[in-house]
Amino acid sequence: MRNPFSNTARGFTLLEMLIAMAVFAIMSVVAYGGLRAVLTADQVTQVHAQRLADLQVTLSVLERDLAQVVAVAVRDEFGDRLPPLRLRAGGDAKLLELVRAGAGGDQRLRRTAWLITDRGLERQLWPGVDIVDTESARVQPFGELVAEDELLGIESGFALVVRNEAGLERVDSWPAANADTASVELPMAVEIVLDLPEYGVIRRMMAVGK
Repeated sequence: MRNPFSNTARGFTLLEMLIAMAVFAIMSVVAYGGLRAVLTADQVTQVHAQRLADLQVTLSVLERDLAQVVAVAVRDEFGDRLPPLRLRAGGDAKLLELVRAGAGGDQRLRRTAWLITDRGLERQLWPGVDIVDTESARVQPFGELVAEDELLGIESGFALVVRNEAGLERVDSWPAANADTASVELPMAVEIVLDLPEYGVIRRMMAVGK
């Protein structure tokens, strides 16, 4: 008579279980590494996208301010006459001062300045046109354009495009030292140069008062 228990399935051996666990562990490590790489790449992409969005917003606001520049007589805290748009030479070429319309509220005109910092740009707003108190400016920082351990390059700054008898000229200060601020014409355009470590040198030309 045939034994009914002779064909009973036998279970896995200890060696087979160890091999299966080792294969599963290797597959898990590979899968985790791939997932981590995808998450890291996504995080880097989001940081770059946010930085580019901050740059676009910053340049858009600056371009709007320059389009609203008006040629009016203004004065500083000492009562001295100031031009409606001013860019100083040397290291101060990173500070662009202007008078613009469209301020809103009771003040239809407003003295505004744009400063290129080590990490991005900031906008300074005075409550009126004449600078009575230099400390009255409200600082409006925009998004940082570089990583935490980086700084803007040395090429960053402003330049102006002016028209003279010889044609168009690019200058790094405005107005000239001996110019009459009451009669000087506005520059045609402002060029901003941003030396970004991740993207290289970015140049943007913006019309003045157009």
